[in-house]
Amino acid sequence: MNKNTCLPFTALACLALLGCASTQPKPDEAADDGLVRVETAMLDQLFVAPNVPLAHYQRVLLDPVEIEFRDGWRREHPDMSDREFEYFKTQLTTALQETLVKELARGGYAIAESPAQDVLRLRVAVGNVNVVAPESGAAKSTAVYKVVEMTLQAQGFDSSSGALVARARDYEEDPEPRKLKPADRVWTLHIAQQIFEKWAQELRSALDVAKVSAGARKPRED
Repeated sequence: MNKNTCLPFTALACLALLGCASTQPKPDEAADDGLVRVETAMLDQLFVAPNVPLAHYQRVLLDPVEIEFRDGWRREHPDMSDREFEYFKTQLTTALQETLVKELARGGYAIAESPAQDVLRLRVAVGNVNVVAPESGAAKSTAVYKVVEMTLQAQGFDSSSGALVARARDYEEDPEPRKLKPADRVWTLHIAQQIFEKWAQELRSALDVAKVSAGARKPRED
């Protein structure tokens, strides 16, 4: 699902908070892991644990972000050295991790360093990453319409028990697919950052909704 408006991360499980706060799970759509699907305009897929209150989580324990490229992507870029590839991958993971932390802090949410009863553990991964990132020396005049596409997958766990309480999936791509853009890494990172910021805002907004539903706090005014 490509959503052009900047809806309130990704990090899913917390988006599950929004699902639990706003709509009832559908028992007939239970998954093998016992979670049930809820409808939300923010995510392509959202599953939450039935009858589990999520609004009591006050802090987030964020696992290191994981990034995986589309199958075959590395073979299609043979001129990119292993060192270049690992550096490029690190740029993406660092950008998403920092964006999530920054947005949570902006919303008044603390990042926990260890499990506790009020801590939601969030595991975020981005898969099927397909980006335009020409190797060093490639023609600088190349332009493309779609620079980035990737899929967010997140899981939320009760940090004390380790129980899975929510999971979500969301596909995003270049927000301006009709505009020609330079096919270089600088532009690729720029578009990826836009997607990361959108996912981060979704997470923070979902947390706000959960707190409001529990009467714990007023939503932040942007």
